[in-house]
Amino acid sequence: MKTKLITTLCALTLGAALAQPDLAAADKPASVISLADLNKQLGQLQTDVSSAIGSLNAVKDSGKDAAALSKSAAQFSRAFNALQTQMDNVRSNAVTIKATVSQHYDAWQKEMSSMESAKLREKAQDRFTQSRKEFDKIVDRATEAKEVAVPFVSELKDINIYLNADLSEEAVKSLSNDIWKLGNTSKSVNSKIEAVKEQIDRTIKSLPQK
Repeated sequence: MKTKLITTLCALTLGAALAQPDLAAADKPASVISLADLNKQLGQLQTDVSSAIGSLNAVKDSGKDAAALSKSAAQFSRAFNALQTQMDNVRSNAVTIKATVSQHYDAWQKEMSSMESAKLREKAQDRFTQSRKEFDKIVDRATEAKEVAVPFVSELKDINIYLNADLSEEAVKSLSNDIWKLGNTSKSVNSKIEAVKEQIDRTIKSLPQK
């Protein structure tokens, strides 16, 4: 049994859960990453969510000062771009799964079937089944996170476009309620991401160790 094989498979399938439907048309598959790597990416995603909201609140607070507004809007744009890039980093794993997940399943099953002892093979299958149940929970948590994260980032994108077209006190004022709602949503987004991270940790602990 190879832990790396299982963690790679889990990371790829989790990428699919976080992906948007149109990612199959992406130009280039992402590199295969481990669950631990993906957990770090998710942690960075949380940081980028908080940064984007913090800088957007700064835009709202500096609406009456043209110089401050210009500076805070530029910071928000950079923060949003970083968030969008990190979202893409996580979601791009779904591209790879279409070509590789089947062969990883086959390799794992072949490895177990090569064991001569039926008793040990059964034990190995039980361990894999237990770990797979933990992994399935990752996919569930990831799906829940996607349902709030994708529209959240989409709304931030619209606001970024809006501010790029009209960076005035009136424009910022018109966004006040939207910014407040997004601030609340950001807490839910990061909470959902945290649930994915915690389940990844539990899954890693359940995997066979070499």
